[in-house]
Amino acid sequence: MAIEDVDVRRFVTWKIFPVALVVGTIWYYRQKGVTFKSLNRKLTAFAIVKVMARINKSKDIVATKKRLFSNLEEQKTNRSQTLQILEIGVGGGANFTFYPPGSQVVCLDPNPNFKSYIQQSIEESNVEMKRFIQGFSEKLETVEDDSVDSVVSSMVLCSVRDLDKTMSEVRRVLKPDGTFYFIEHVAAKRGTCLNRVQRWLNPIWYCLSGDCQINKETGKAIDRAGFSQTSLNYLKLNTYVFMIRPILWGTATK
Repeated sequence: MAIEDVDVRRFVTWKIFPVALVVGTIWYYRQKGVTFKSLNRKLTAFAIVKVMARINKSKDIVATKKRLFSNLEEQKTNRSQTLQILEIGVGGGANFTFYPPGSQVVCLDPNPNFKSYIQQSIEESNVEMKRFIQGFSEKLETVEDDSVDSVVSSMVLCSVRDLDKTMSEVRRVLKPDGTFYFIEHVAAKRGTCLNRVQRWLNPIWYCLSGDCQINKETGKAIDRAGFSQTSLNYLKLNTYVFMIRPILWGTATK
């Protein structure tokens, strides 16, 4: 075989074919009416559900969530009406199994492609989805003041752009004496080797993981939000992604 033929084959294999594959994929999805934005949302929803399913299988996470959400039952006992929960960044509804039976959940998420996963989680639990809101936690315009018993966030505040605005909105929608429940991965203690690694890797991680940030100091934002009482606890979780630790969990009462 002539050298020129080898070069042509290499050119076709490594240059033309990948470009043709990309162009063909774009054309295919364009014909189907699927934009890259919607495709990215679908892939993001699928990836998050799979990753969270793996994290939620951790014995430490399961035990911590059972302990954290056990207070929800007490809130329901102390109220004659159905327990009203707002979960921000609900994802696929992985927390529904920890909620008291009969709870009504307002589901907030910017990605509408989670709806099918949420429906599956509802069928596997005994809660009711009151409504799904496509939006962001910094601007809960459609949720009334003093309207929910509890607000829940689980591995979502890492991707919130403005923690202070989010905390302000959480306090606004909670009923008097209502409780904010949270379990989040946060930045390691300042000055530690892990904290330095988190700060170095955060720009890359942010781009690759759908706006997730591994250096958020969420505990400080909760402390300065003006809750009447807060309880912050830390869990050193041995995840397969070592940057996602420690885990901050606890409650904040309006």
